[in-house]
Amino acid sequence: MRIISDFKDYYDSALGFGIDPNVRYMRKREVLERTGGCETWMAEKKALPPLFGPLQTILDLMGSLPHRLNANINAHYQREYSLEIPTMVKVIGFCGLLYPAIEIDGKTFFYVEKVASGLSPDFLKKYRLDAEKLDAILQQKRTKSPPWKTEFLTTLSWTKRCEEIAGKRFDNIFIEMGAPIFMIEREHQNIRRDRSHGPTRPDMVRYAINPFLKPHDFQKVFGPAEAFQELAMYVGNQLARQPDPISTVSDEIMRDQKGFDKWSFRRHKEDDTKFKKSLRNP
Repeated sequence: MRIISDFKDYYDSALGFGIDPNVRYMRKREVLERTGGCETWMAEKKALPPLFGPLQTILDLMGSLPHRLNANINAHYQREYSLEIPTMVKVIGFCGLLYPAIEIDGKTFFYVEKVASGLSPDFLKKYRLDAEKLDAILQQKRTKSPPWKTEFLTTLSWTKRCEEIAGKRFDNIFIEMGAPIFMIEREHQNIRRDRSHGPTRPDMVRYAINPFLKPHDFQKVFGPAEAFQELAMYVGNQLARQPDPISTVSDEIMRDQKGFDKWSFRRHKEDDTKFKKSLRNP
């Protein structure tokens, strides 16, 4: 598979093992970012440009992924205003399947049980936590959240929701978009302040087609060679109708590559009919 792109990702290193020149992946990155309060998300799907329209279904699925994380998880059940830990929920679509992830303090986790040990002590101190206390919070077993709130982020709740998504194929979305990779990120500020400090900050949602995967630690899911192989098979089969790139090679170079020269499409003087007659009738 040939990759035609203006950036390099971690799986590009597998190109050194050989490629099939007949399979082309046009890796053109498209990004759309929006912000808004909770009341705007219902209208968000209707406002998506046609290019990102197929991602409406994925946006619905993201609503079921837990993200609320508080140093005192019981504060959710009380009439208290407390500082919650900002989180970002991600869904990476790769070759027909979805891979949910949670980002905290700029670090991406595909498994919640690795969150406590993966965050820095300095970050945890801001919330009067350490790795042991945070791990205890994430290991709590809550049957359900209050009906007016999003489900708490725990190992159990995250695993349950991910299992509902795992194994389901969404090839129709990939084919409609004409891309083997996409990503949706929704940043939840998760900040509840005292009423005197004003309302909470708006959330952010970012859509990306053919995104740069290395910063999101996707190599922990697929290694370089495995990711490249998956992409090559998916682009060569499910996305086989992907259009060939428009050539930017000059006419002169294209002519030489085909074995012609500057005289190949011109009439030589000695082949001209009038010239031959003049030779017969001096």
